[in-house]
Amino acid sequence: MPINYGTDTGKGYYKEEDLSIFLKAIESSIIKAPVKDNRILLSDLWVVSSLPKDLIIEVLEKYEENLTVPEDIEEIYDDRNNKIIWKKK
Repeated sequence: MPINYGTDTGKGYYKEEDLSIFLKAIESSIIKAPVKDNRILLSDLWVVSSLPKDLIIEVLEKYEENLTVPEDIEEIYDDRNNKIIWKKK
């Protein structure tokens, strides 16, 4: 699905980007984020990565099988919506 960059006023444009390009950035951010009770909070991941929260959630949900995380991390938790986004299987 094309991602809209800009507005639809004629100045915006569409560019096809595969979400997998953000997977490495999120994995890198997971390593740098603080771990609390074997979980990483989405807000901490957002601060470390500087990626939009909805993009982080979309990538984690789409590529949950391909996600590489350290062994001590059991889940990624959305602290604002009280919801588990990713859980180790």
